[in-house]
Amino acid sequence: MRSSRVLIVTWMVLALAGCRQAVADPTRALQAELAAVLDDPARCPTGTSADVQTLVNAAGPDGIVRIPAGCYRITEPIGVPAGRRLYGAGMEQTILYRDPEMFSNRDTPMLSVFGRGESRTQVSGMAFVGVRDTDDTAEDYGIVLKDSRDFRVDHCYFEGLGSAGVRTDGTSRGVVDHSIFVDNFKRGINNLGYGVVVYGTSRWPADPGAGTDEAVFVEDCVFSGNRHAVAASGGAHYVFRHNHVLRNVLACSVDAHGVGWGWNTGTRYVEIYDNLIEDPVYRSCGIGIRGGDGVIFRNTLRGFGAPILLILEWGTPDALKAIYPATGQIRDLWIWENQDQGGAAAPRMDAEVKGFIRQGRDYYTTAKPGYEPYAYPHPLAMGGPFDP
Repeated sequence: MRSSRVLIVTWMVLALAGCRQAVADPTRALQAELAAVLDDPARCPTGTSADVQTLVNAAGPDGIVRIPAGCYRITEPIGVPAGRRLYGAGMEQTILYRDPEMFSNRDTPMLSVFGRGESRTQVSGMAFVGVRDTDDTAEDYGIVLKDSRDFRVDHCYFEGLGSAGVRTDGTSRGVVDHSIFVDNFKRGINNLGYGVVVYGTSRWPADPGAGTDEAVFVEDCVFSGNRHAVAASGGAHYVFRHNHVLRNVLACSVDAHGVGWGWNTGTRYVEIYDNLIEDPVYRSCGIGIRGGDGVIFRNTLRGFGAPILLILEWGTPDALKAIYPATGQIRDLWIWENQDQGGAAAPRMDAEVKGFIRQGRDYYTTAKPGYEPYAYPHPLAMGGPFDP
């Protein structure tokens, strides 16, 4: 296991460092390796969702659950009490894959983490693979965490999930790090398809907690072929930093919803910085902010018509955007030191923002006074079995 750990860590470090020198997709070799395992009847399956649930239920006082190398056919969600620490043998060795005959209903995860409190839940070193058929219409997830405090999802792989690789709900706080998200978009659904999606409590605090740990952090990850690498709504606050995003399809690579699409509050706050976002399939926009506030700085974007696009949420009911300010619109967004291939990446306006989103009133192109980013790497993103 130690040699596998070293190989995976080395691969991730090289991928995240080397991707800044040329457009290359560092995920495809691992994707092909996993496909070969899943297509080999001599190697797969070796277990079921019931086997994984038995391991979870048998955890000792330390909460550690070790899931051996092998591929596990998931036919029903696995319930994980908050505070468990699930360790696979490595993302190329412990593979959980969705039974194509199951999970036809919406919002079904492979792992469902439940329970409140400062739980220190961890999921580490395994792959979550959905159905690769792009016409599949199951709106499923790899992991769903509800009200999970101080969680960590690390060194995991997510592919072929109709809704998202990871979803967090409610008061969840923690970090997704050193993970890989590949082709989480289904043309049979033609919507959804996120690497990570963050849903809040539907509250709108006056102080969103900028620069604090009261957020869902996504850092040091690779996203390839997803619709949005990250999306949010429902009063969510996320931090998206030090990631590599490429080959986004159908929509902006990085997203923040405003009011609408089933939510009475949009995204509350985003902190998006030090990312490389490039080689898009959908070239219209790289970072698309449709509501809420935040900071966007030191990102490199390549290949987009509008590297940073400010939007008055299309899904907001007309009554809520009849006069300024529209409910949940951008009001305090700071954008600075972003680059595209032509130089500075200045924010651009969607056609509908006229009269609603104005420079110097609702957004600014200088550093936010007094803002300091939270410690990097995140304090939770260290000390695990796959960390160097």
